[in-house]
Formats: sequence, C-alpha cells, structure tokens
Amino acid sequence: MHWALINGSPRGKRGNTVILLGHLARGLAETGHSTEVVHLSLPRGQATAKEQFRRAERIVLAFPLYTDAMPGQVMELVEALEEFCGRAENPPIAFLVQSGFPEAGQCRAVEHWLELFAKRLGARHLGTIVKGGVEGIQAMPRWMTRRLFRRVEALGRSLGSTGRFDPKALRKLAGPDFTSRWRIPLLKLGMRIGATPYWNRLLKGNGAFARRFDRPFESTVDSDRSALQWKQPAS
Repeated sequence: MHWALINGSPRGKRGNTVILLGHLARGLAETGHSTEVVHLSLPRGQATAKEQFRRAERIVLAFPLYTDAMPGQVMELVEALEEFCGRAENPPIAFLVQSGFPEAGQCRAVEHWLELFAKRLGARHLGTIVKGGVEGIQAMPRWMTRRLFRRVEALGRSLGSTGRFDPKALRKLAGPDFTSRWRIPLLKLGMRIGATPYWNRLLKGNGAFARRFDRPFESTVDSDRSALQWKQPAS
C-alpha cells in the first residue's frame, strides 16, 4: 500500500511536523507499506498534494496548529479539494496535528473539524494524531524524545496493520487535555529561573526577552469586566 504523507508545515523540511512524519513512515514501513512525503511549502507543493489525492492509495495530512489556527497553505489545499467531494475514488485519510502548547485540548476543535472534512470529502476517516508540546523537539536531547518517537512509530504500525490508528494509543500519546493546577506554579518558576533555554533563545532573537513577563491586556480585561458588571437597579 502506498501512502502520501502531506507535510503542511510552513517550515517544510526544517519543521517538527516532518520529524513526526518520518517516525510515522518508519512504522508504516515495518508493516510493508511505502510512503512519499509532499511538502506544501515547496513551489509545486499544492499541485503535487492535489495530484496525490488522485492517485495515492492512502493519505496522511499533517500540520502544526498556530494558536488555534491551521497554516494558510493547509486551508488552501482543503479549499482546492472541493472538486473531489463525493468522488468514489477518494483515498482514506488520516491526520496528524501538533502544537507548541503542551495541552492536547488546544487541538480538539480542529480534530473534530477534520473528521467532518473527511466526511464531506467522502473519504474514510482513519483517525487523527493529536500531540501538544512539540515545539523544540529538534533541540531536545535524544532521551527526551525517545518515548514520543516510539509512540508515533507504534501508531504507524497500527495504521499499517489495521488500517486505523489505535484509539488507546492516540489517547496515551496526546496526554492530558489541560495542564493540571499543580504544574502551573512549576512552569512559572521555570520561566523565572531561566529553565527554558529554547524559548529564551527565541525571545532574545526577536528582541522580546526583557518583556517576556509583560501582560499588556490585563488592565483592558479588568476595565471590560467592570463595565460589564450588572448592577441591581435601585428600588
């Protein structure tokens, strides 16, 4: 079986999405499947991805979520596939959505939307990988990413052997939908003492390190809340 793995990351070959796709492809290969990666960011990426929908036997569409929004090039592809709606030869499709935020809950809305998209397309939905906390995996030592990569490869094997992602493995990989209350003080402490070198490097590179604790909307939110408070009229 031939799988087209469509990388919707604007970073293309330098992003985190393609790293996860590589491990997914490894799992598929272990069950006898061939794969081909298509990068939407390349000049002919859109045309190539569209052609894959015509001839590939199976599709995986993968992309990062940027603060609740999918990349524009992914939406462009989705809109271009309108002509395929209801076509009997549409290949089954699976999805991979990753984000920098650690909570899986940030991706749940788009997960449901993708299931609806597959239904409207008339393509069998094979499941969706949801994984937060992916930003920075390129800079992490191997011992920090080993379990993540093994789980993605295991999902590739389940997809190749059963034709669907294992639901239990999907939940395990996704982790909690929301950060527990006890972790929030630890995260804040880590930021205060500089235990986030990757993010600090990005902040410094963009000239924003000195303002990393700014809360520009706090006063606006407080004033809006005061304005919205309902007062009991005098009797």
